[in-house]
Amino acid sequence: MKPGNSCSFTIKMFLALAGFFLIFGLYGSTFASEKKENILAQVGPYKLTLEKFENQIQSLPPQLQMALLRNPHLKEQFLDRWVDITLIAQEARDRKLDQDPEVQAKIEDIMNAVLAQEFLHREMDGKVRITDDEIETYYKGHKDEFTSPESVKASHILLKVPKGADDKAWEEAESKAEDIKKKLENGEDFAKLAKKYSDDPGSRDKGGDLGFFTRGRMVPEFESAAFSLKPGELSDPVKTESGYHIIEVKEKKAASTKTLQAVQAQIRQTLQKEKQQQLQDELIKKLKVKYPVKVNKDLLAGDKSQEDAAQPKK
Repeated sequence: MKPGNSCSFTIKMFLALAGFFLIFGLYGSTFASEKKENILAQVGPYKLTLEKFENQIQSLPPQLQMALLRNPHLKEQFLDRWVDITLIAQEARDRKLDQDPEVQAKIEDIMNAVLAQEFLHREMDGKVRITDDEIETYYKGHKDEFTSPESVKASHILLKVPKGADDKAWEEAESKAEDIKKKLENGEDFAKLAKKYSDDPGSRDKGGDLGFFTRGRMVPEFESAAFSLKPGELSDPVKTESGYHIIEVKEKKAASTKTLQAVQAQIRQTLQKEKQQQLQDELIKKLKVKYPVKVNKDLLAGDKSQEDAAQPKK
């Protein structure tokens, strides 16, 4: 990974975690007490214990937890961020900002999100169980999800013929393609000739390399020739709508299907998400009976009309 990319990733992760601590750290912070605890940081009456800090870390997405394991110094940065946010929030409270109606509305939205997430976690805990039979049934019914189609890795040299060109232009391109093939058969390097002669800007600088591709990715004439060749073989000039191609197949992969054992964990996760979503849908359906809900989506259409009216006429 390039240094710039690594730095960007760290900053993005830092901001994501800062938001996490803002919600769970600030609002979850408790006042200092006489009880002996492993206090990691304290700002005025607010404290963050080591236990709460570690619990918050464990609640993060797996990829962020892995990043913390690889770079322990990030924990110190997140702790410093908690201190900064808590300091600023302390000053905001002193200035009665927490009593501002707009701020209170935002706090309520955050608290609703936290409460909903925690309620769902507790409500579904232990209720979603996936059996081996369910996993096997899913596997048998979704084999296409775990099957990789036949693919071929090839390079090509394109002699492009402009659209609407006459027969002479096509004959000249074919003749040139045949000359290039002779050079290849005499041992000249394919990549060097591709860089010298190919009219395909997407692959020319890579020595004509197209990488792996499956059926349906190339035009029919090109595909038919490529999949009929064996690794190391050269095609005769292949005519397509673009011109003439010389194709060299580098490698071929037969179609394959992953075993049940290889995808068992993936299937389990998929089924868990499906069951969790089903339970959530059932829960929301019951809650809509218990609590009155009114939704006026026509107002959204009104907003769209106003946006359209505000657009300048062309």
